[in-house]
Amino acid sequence: MLKQEVFDVIYTHTEGEPLCIIHNGIPYPAQSTILEKRNFLAQNYDWVRKSLMREPRGHNDMFGVFLTPPSSPDYDAGLIYIDGETYSHMCGHGTIAVAMVMVSLGMVPRGDSGRTTIRFETTAGLVTAEVESTGDQVHSTCFENVPAYVETQDLSITLPRYGEVKADIVWGGNYFGIIDLSDTGLRISPENGSELIEMGLIARDQINQQYKIQHPTQKHINDLNFITFWHQPTIPGAFYKNVHVFSAGQLDRSPGGTGTSAMMAMFEARGKLGFNQPIKSEGLLGSGTFEGCLLGEVDLNGKRGVRPTVKGTASMLGTARWIIDKNDPVAAGFIVR
Repeated sequence: MLKQEVFDVIYTHTEGEPLCIIHNGIPYPAQSTILEKRNFLAQNYDWVRKSLMREPRGHNDMFGVFLTPPSSPDYDAGLIYIDGETYSHMCGHGTIAVAMVMVSLGMVPRGDSGRTTIRFETTAGLVTAEVESTGDQVHSTCFENVPAYVETQDLSITLPRYGEVKADIVWGGNYFGIIDLSDTGLRISPENGSELIEMGLIARDQINQQYKIQHPTQKHINDLNFITFWHQPTIPGAFYKNVHVFSAGQLDRSPGGTGTSAMMAMFEARGKLGFNQPIKSEGLLGSGTFEGCLLGEVDLNGKRGVRPTVKGTASMLGTARWIIDKNDPVAAGFIVR
């Protein structure tokens, strides 16, 4: 008896950051919430996450999403974000890409006047995307993210070779430890990838040892996985340049969508950014920008939050039908470091 299962995926990139969209092959429990779906995946199909994110089908920096049926008529689809190590609550570059793909491939009805609204259910909350298109051409996605807020400011940490730096903890769909590198000699560029990874993992360990997190309205969210380094931009017109280090030392190639949300909340709390003031964020590659904007403030169970939007564009790379043979000794993927 064959022990093979088949999964259909779509590959994209958003400013260089990959995404593997797993859209067929998972028998989700009927009428389950997005958290119940994530638990179902973790308990029964975590080997699919590992198989598609890791070698030989993926690579160390692969990122992915399970595109799920909605749990109620309030949503159009569910998004469960993953990498080779773990699950993420939200992802901005992924939301930009998934929304464009769904419109491009006719997975949702197109809206009037070239604008299609898609309501995504994520484990961070409701995310509403608006996709702009003209005829057969899909141009961009602008999404309103879950509310962002600043948890704490100016935690002191020490980076080997660079000394003491300060970190803010900010929620933008994931928790970020945000560190300004302007007064250090470390620059954000692909050539410094190994150094950025090393410093990012050290910084994350120190922050998690010092500070315990609990989201004010989402009881299941109490983890910090992302470190954001930033300094002055290299692209004219950009507000800053940053890179996000996460999981086992992955580097986000894009400016980051949840990262842009968190960065705007950080700047707004420090009086450096106002509402309805669009900015551009630059990522690791310096190949392009996301456009971010804060629409206003919101209350998060007593904590002051802000409403971020992020706009960007993605490219579809191709499709695949992966056959996973459970008799294959490396069917569930592997990591070489």
